[in-house]
Amino acid sequence: MKLIDIAAMFVSLWLLTSMVIDVLTPKELTVYMIGAAIAPATAVAAILCWLRVPTIDFAVVFATLWMVSVMVLELITPKPLSLLMAVVAVAPMLIVGAVINFQCWRRRIKGIEAPKSDEA
Repeated sequence: MKLIDIAAMFVSLWLLTSMVIDVLTPKELTVYMIGAAIAPATAVAAILCWLRVPTIDFAVVFATLWMVSVMVLELITPKPLSLLMAVVAVAPMLIVGAVINFQCWRRRIKGIEAPKSDEA
């Protein structure tokens, strides 16, 4: 991918995410505060995409950055965020962990089955 394509894609995602979070959070948390809180995570994700980091590594870093961004949002908001935001913060980490564990389990099963077919 070209640098301009990646920049346009991540700026669009950053703007869309800021607007969606603005709708879901209390009125005291403005889109400007949200945009500033998630901008560093978006920039790091864009750089990692441009460097062509492997997919699993990118997913782990993205999930971690997302959780940190929601924690920053929780710190800067005057009112506590809803339980839904806590679920939204933790969900990517749980999904990435489940996918990694599933892949390890599949590799282990294939590794156990492969020698049995070779011995027969």
